[in-house]
Amino acid sequence: MACGPLHGIRVVEHTHMYAGPYCCALLGDLGADVIKVEPVERGDRIRELGPFTPEGHFSYPFGVRNRNKRSLAVDLSTPEGQAIAHRLVATADVFVHNIRPQTLERLGLSYQRLRAINPRLIFAGISGFGDRGPYKDLPGQDLQIQAMSGILSVTGYPDLPSTPIGDHIGDAAGGIITALAILSALYHRERTGQGQEVRTSLLASLMAFQHDRFSVFLNTGRVPQKQGMGSPVSPPPYGIWRCQDGKELSLSSARDDQWVAFCQAVGHPEWASDPRFATREGREAHRGILAEMLRAVFLQRDRDEWIALLRRHDQWVVPVRDYAQVLADGDLEANGKIAETVHPRAGRIRALAFPADLLGSPATVRRPAPLLGEHTQEILHELGYTTEEIERLRQKKVVR
Repeated sequence: MACGPLHGIRVVEHTHMYAGPYCCALLGDLGADVIKVEPVERGDRIRELGPFTPEGHFSYPFGVRNRNKRSLAVDLSTPEGQAIAHRLVATADVFVHNIRPQTLERLGLSYQRLRAINPRLIFAGISGFGDRGPYKDLPGQDLQIQAMSGILSVTGYPDLPSTPIGDHIGDAAGGIITALAILSALYHRERTGQGQEVRTSLLASLMAFQHDRFSVFLNTGRVPQKQGMGSPVSPPPYGIWRCQDGKELSLSSARDDQWVAFCQAVGHPEWASDPRFATREGREAHRGILAEMLRAVFLQRDRDEWIALLRRHDQWVVPVRDYAQVLADGDLEANGKIAETVHPRAGRIRALAFPADLLGSPATVRRPAPLLGEHTQEILHELGYTTEEIERLRQKKVVR
């Protein structure tokens, strides 16, 4: 299937900013017909946030999160706009939103209302903190989710302020988990014929990305602490180490047999039999002094020299790279992980491709992110509106 495994599935999204648009972009990559319903005046708020393309002043964040979509600009506060939305939902398989329940009700888009129109509909909602509990009314924003999820409490140095993760990991997690839940609901519908409501939250999604560490806490009661360039669950030499030339390497050697080979590699075979360090438990108990010893050792050679030497001793070691270095070696492009579209206003836009290879039904990027209302007339014609009716709706500013 050249168009992807979700070819023939229609997704209607009323989402903004990151998690919802990213979720629907993933479904679009997999072949779904994604229709983005946007307010007539401004559209998705991310359209107004940069950085912007040199040509056309088009938002890069909007462009990469909204590829493979068509835009329907409609005023959902009007009866005519709600009628359009309802007619559209009647043709849909999935409806995705990240809107507060009170707003959905006001716009005529509650699950109860849409289920009556289309009982087979998969209705997926993304919130910040879930629909129950003390935080259900808090806004969902990535930094807030990172702070509330506990992930900042295990990231960085214990004597310094907490350090946010370098990208919107909570939003990304929410988009991925919601897409997974939607696919599961579609499979359930395939077997039973039943639609259903799907609820996800950014908090629960980011907690899922901490499954291992949080599960250990749940069963032991031990609260993990920040370990600087190391790990709360693996003792040195596991960690990030700065070398003589100022560059860093990442070493993932934690087992006792790896420790013996590591000691040989760094010229200190006696450390392997030192009772303080001979076992993983001992290295954990003496983590502080061992880390100081290793910091001094790694400053004796340049990074690439260390990597070559450590790999000869079967250590798991790689360089710490920035984005330019990640792209420069050609690995992403060799594996087809860079997608490119040509936008009618903005020109070339590059982004990460769908992360998995489906060899029999590959994900594809078939169209660039839409201009606001670019496909309004096309979609309304598909729904049975005449050209005259569409023009009247435009004159009343119900659609754009």
